Amino acid sequence: MRLFRRYPVLQQIIVNTRARDESFRGVLWRKRRGYLVLRNAEMLRGKGEIVPMIGELVIPADNVNFIQVVS
Repeated sequence: MRLFRRYPVLQQIIVNTRARDESFRGVLWRKRRGYLVLRNAEMLRGKGEIVPMIGELVIPADNVNFIQVVS
């Protein structure tokens, strides 16, 4: 059973990944088969460090642990 069918496209989100507990904040530009595309993305590191990402960030969907919608 799929509990989460719709992605919050064109909304500000935080993506928490499975790989090394990395997190990214940005606008979910589109969701395509197997990956998410974020624009205006930033990597969120420990101790409040924010690293701007240049261009579009492509994250494999199977690497996503969970998504938070930022209001």
